[in-house]
Amino acid sequence: MKGIVIAAGLGSRMGSLTDDIPKCMLPINGRPLLHHTMDHMRVAGCDEFFVVVGYKAEQIDAQGATLVHNEEFERNNILHSLMCAADHLEGPVMCSYSDIWVEPGIHRSLVETTGEIVLAIDDDWLPYYEGRMDHPVKEAENVFFDENRRIKQVGKHLHPEDADTLTCGEFLGLWRMSADGTLVFREAFEELDARLDRDEPFQQAAHWRTAYITDMIQELTNVGTVVDCAVIQRGWAELDTTEDYRRLDSIAERQQLYRFGETRKDS
Repeated sequence: MKGIVIAAGLGSRMGSLTDDIPKCMLPINGRPLLHHTMDHMRVAGCDEFFVVVGYKAEQIDAQGATLVHNEEFERNNILHSLMCAADHLEGPVMCSYSDIWVEPGIHRSLVETTGEIVLAIDDDWLPYYEGRMDHPVKEAENVFFDENRRIKQVGKHLHPEDADTLTCGEFLGLWRMSADGTLVFREAFEELDARLDRDEPFQQAAHWRTAYITDMIQELTNVGTVVDCAVIQRGWAELDTTEDYRRLDSIAERQQLYRFGETRKDS
């Protein structure tokens, strides 16, 4: 299985921490976050890696992964960044944002969950936002899913109180696609990219070029593609702001970051 890590962004909400290096190279227990991410994806069976780079690309040590350059990283967003690696989107693939710590057990759960396109979704996500002042609940990439764990709605515009009979969870920024699922995703993107102007609105995005992964997932769901959930509880953390990075130690136990604790002992 291929592993693709999307690491082209500016990381501007990290302030001075990312003046000289991209977010994925910030040290966690003495090693870059990217190295931990790739190690944990290997546990789930990823044996070939591609890292999409842009900001401070020359500073990225990707441990033998193939680097794919997003030359327009300052003007596009994460969906188009991923699709810079379109030539490698074939066969089974696991995709990950580069600014998340995810316990390897979650990667395994993602692989073990049946489905052609499967998103890792935390249904115990609200406690994570206690004390998280710089990235409030309203910025969560939420998902509404049914009793069969199939996604019905996704996006930052969703609020738990509107879920009705559905369950509200948070998308981690980690998902898996089978060979068939990858083909569906890629062909849908290519059709949209040929049809839409770069500055045309798309789903919740103001412009097609600045669309999120969640916008693409909603589009797939709208046209009848089944998108499933690997439902987990905690075991992860996002490093989107300086506050997130600084508080990782204090929330590790509450978020059940067991491997994080083990690497601290090793370092």
